[in-house]
Amino acid sequence: MRSFYNSETGAVSIYLIIILVPIFFLQAVLIDFARVKTAEREADTAARAAVRSVLSAFDTELQKYGLFGLTGEPESSESLFSMIYKENLSGSSSGGFYKMLDTKPEEGHASLTSLYTLANHTVFKEQILEHMKYTAPIEFVLEITDKLQKTGAVKTLANGSAYAKDAEKIEKLLVKREELLDRAWMETVKLKEELNGRHHTYRARITELNRLSELIGLNTVDGVRSQIKTLEEQIRSLSDSISSLNGSLAAAAAAGPEAAAAIQGMMDNMRSLQDQLTELQRRLSDLKTLLDNIVKYTALLAATKLEIVSDDEKVQNLQKSVQELLGEAKKANDELNTELKRVSSAAGNELKVFEAFKSLKILSEDDFRTYQTGIASSAAMFSGFRSGIGSINLFTNANAQKIHAANDAYHAQMDETYQKQLVIETERNKRNETIRKEKEKQRSKIQAALDRARQAMGDCGTDQTAGSVSAFYETLEGKDGLYGKYMTLNESPSNAGGSPVYDLEGKPDTEIQHAMSLLERLGQTGESIRNELFVNEYALSQFNYRTYGREVDGSGQPKPLYALSEPSGHKLPGQEVEYLLYGFNSCAKNRSSAYGEMFAFRFAVRMVEELMDPKNELLQAGSPLLVLLVSAAEAAVKALADMDSLTDGKAVPISSKLTNPLFTFTYKDYLRIFLLLHSSDTNLLARLQSLIELNTERTLDHAVTYIQGSAESSVSLWFLPGVMKLMNGTGISSCEVRENRCRFISRADLAY
Repeated sequence: MRSFYNSETGAVSIYLIIILVPIFFLQAVLIDFARVKTAEREADTAARAAVRSVLSAFDTELQKYGLFGLTGEPESSESLFSMIYKENLSGSSSGGFYKMLDTKPEEGHASLTSLYTLANHTVFKEQILEHMKYTAPIEFVLEITDKLQKTGAVKTLANGSAYAKDAEKIEKLLVKREELLDRAWMETVKLKEELNGRHHTYRARITELNRLSELIGLNTVDGVRSQIKTLEEQIRSLSDSISSLNGSLAAAAAAGPEAAAAIQGMMDNMRSLQDQLTELQRRLSDLKTLLDNIVKYTALLAATKLEIVSDDEKVQNLQKSVQELLGEAKKANDELNTELKRVSSAAGNELKVFEAFKSLKILSEDDFRTYQTGIASSAAMFSGFRSGIGSINLFTNANAQKIHAANDAYHAQMDETYQKQLVIETERNKRNETIRKEKEKQRSKIQAALDRARQAMGDCGTDQTAGSVSAFYETLEGKDGLYGKYMTLNESPSNAGGSPVYDLEGKPDTEIQHAMSLLERLGQTGESIRNELFVNEYALSQFNYRTYGREVDGSGQPKPLYALSEPSGHKLPGQEVEYLLYGFNSCAKNRSSAYGEMFAFRFAVRMVEELMDPKNELLQAGSPLLVLLVSAAEAAVKALADMDSLTDGKAVPISSKLTNPLFTFTYKDYLRIFLLLHSSDTNLLARLQSLIELNTERTLDHAVTYIQGSAESSVSLWFLPGVMKLMNGTGISSCEVRENRCRFISRADLAY
C-alpha cells in the first residue's frame, strides 16, 4: 500500500485530468452562455421586426394628412406581432441541416402595449412638424418673410400703428383740456353775468341810500317819534281850543247884534288858531315822511348788508369753480406737453405725419396765470366792495362816491378780464368747432365704408348646405363635441368660441385702433416669425378655406392642388381654416371673423400709406386725430376694393408704397398671418384633431403611435443546465432555466 502511494507512475495523466476537466466544464458553460446571448439578440431583433411590422399597418386615411397611427383591432395587431416574432426565430425554420440555435417562442407569452395616440397634443404636433419641416419654411419665407421683413414694411407698419396709438392718447388729453377750458369759460360767463347784475343792483341801491341819507340827515327814529308825539299833543290842544272857541261863537251869535264886536274878536282868534293848527299838521306830516324815510333807509341798509354777504359767497364759489377747472385744465395741458415731448423724442418716428403733433397749441404758464389772476382780482374786489358796504352806516355823498367807486372797480376788472378772454375763447371755440365738424365728416365716410364691409361679408351657401354644415358644427362644438373631447384628453380647459368676432360693429375710432393693433402685433412677432409656422402651414395645406381652389397664379391659371387629404371634398366646404382660427360654431361667424380681420388689416395698411404723405394743411390743423381720420376715410374705400379682389381668389399688392407692387398677398396669405397672430397651440391642435376625425371618421384617441412589444422565448442548453441555473442570480444571464431550456423575455419599443 505504501508503495502505491509513493509510486510516481501515471502522475502526469492524473495532473492533466485535474487540469482539463474544469476547462472542459468551463468551455461547456461558455458555449451554452454564448448560445443564450445569441438567442437573446436574435429574439430582440425579432421583437423589433415584429413591432415594425405591426406599425407598418398604419391607417391610410390618416396618412393622407401626413399622420401615422394604428386604428385596427388590437387582437389583429397582437396576432401579427406573434406571427412575425415567431417567423424570425431560428427555431421556426425547417430542414435537416444542423442548427446552432433552436430559439422558439413560448406560446401565450406575447403581448403588445399601446402607450401614446394621436389624441396626445405632443405626439400629434411632433408628427405635424416632421411632416412639414421640409416644405413649410420654403413657402413661408418666400411668401411672408421676404415680402415684409426685407422690404422694411413691418417697421413702417409698426410706425403707423404707433402714430395711431399716440394720436388717440394725445387726443384724449387734448379733449380733456378743451372740455375743462369750456367748463371754466361757462363758469366765467356765469361770474360775469352775476357781477354785472350785482353792479347794476348795487348802483341803484347806493344811489337810493344816498338820497335817503341826505333826506334824513342826522335824525333818528326815536328823535323823530318824540317830535311827532309832541306835535300830536299840540295839535290836540289846539283842536280842543278851536272846539271851545266854536262853542263861544255860537253863544255870541245867539246874543244878537250887540255881540258883533266880540264875535269879530273870536273870529280873528279862530283864524289864528287855525293857522297854528295847519302849521303843526304840516310839520307833523313832514316828520312822518322823515320817519318813513328813516325806516326805509334802515330796512334798505340792512337788506343790502345781508344780500352782499350771500352775493359775495356766490361770487367766491363761482371764482373757486373757475380756478379749480383752470387748475385741472393746466394739469391736462402739462400732461399733453409731456406726451408731445415724448413723441417728438421717440426713436423710429420716421413718418412725415408725426409733424402733425408739432401744430398742437400748448398753453403757456402766462396764459393760465393771466386768466386766473383776472378772475381772482374781480372776486377779490367784490369782497372789498362787500367790506365797504358792511363798514358804512350813513351813506353821505362822500361815502356814496367811495362805494360807487368800489362797485365800478370790480365790474371794470371783470369786464376787462372777460373781454380779453373772450377773444381767446372765440378763436379757440372756432378752431375746435371747425375740427369737430371735419372729424364728424370723416367719421361718416368711414362708417359708410364699414357698413358696406359688413354687407360684403357674405353667406355660406344654400340652405341645404347650411343645414348639413350646421350638423357638422354641432359634432365639432356641441356639448359633447370633438373639440371639447380633445381638450379634455389633454387636460386643457375648453375655450369654445375662440378669438373675438371681427364684426366691424364698433365706432370708426374704435375700428381704427383695432385695425392698427394688428400691425403692432405683426411688428412684435416679426423677429420670430418662423417659430410657429409648421403647424400653421399644415393647417393651410391640409384643409380648405374660402377661396380654396379659386386662386390663380401670375398667368391667371388656377393654382394646382397637391394635398392628398383632398380638402375640396371635406365636410365643411370653404371654411375649415377659418374654423381653426376662430373656433365658432357656425360658418357665418367664422367666415365673417376672417373677413372682418382681413378688412381691418387692409384698412390698417392703407391708412399707413395715407399717413406716409399727408397734406400739409392737415399737418397744421392742430389735431393729429383729424389727420388719422382723413387717412382712414381714404383707406376704408381702398380696403373695400382690396377685399373684393381677395375674396375672389385674386392676389392684391401688399402695399403700393411700402413694398414692391409685384409683392402680393392672397386670401390664403392673410390666413397665414392671422394663424401666426392668433397662435394658440392647444386650441389649434384640438381643432385640427376634431376636423381630422370629422373628415376621416377615425377617432384619434384610438390611433396608436407608440407600441411596446413583449414576448417570451427559449433556447435549449447543450451541456450543464444546472450550472446555468446557478448563474440566474448573478446578473450574468437573465434567462430562467427550466429543465434543459433557458427562457428569457424580449422587448421592443418603437414609434412613428
